[in-house]
Amino acid sequence: MTAQRQPAIRKTHPAEELPERPARIEASTPASTPAPPPAATPSVAGRDTDPAEGLSTTHNTRIRPSIKARLRRGVDKLRYETGDRTISEASITDKALQEYLDKHGL
Repeated sequence: MTAQRQPAIRKTHPAEELPERPARIEASTPASTPAPPPAATPSVAGRDTDPAEGLSTTHNTRIRPSIKARLRRGVDKLRYETGDRTISEASITDKALQEYLDKHGL
């Protein structure tokens, strides 16, 4: 008695058996909608006033190792002193970029 076995080498790639990806649903945005005005008060610890706006994907930039180390120490210190666990490298970077762009009118 022999068992039915599949051949070890297959002629098709396993990815060919995957179902098709569903089509993207594009949200139509009206072109005449003006952008909301900037917040009067700056956000706290990177939290935006608009709950629909979250953090985007990684901003691929080069940062000097000394600045990166200072950022990490600053995040640790702020988390320890305030007890606010929402403070992160991303939230501080976001806040710094926001302040710089506001300062230079961009």
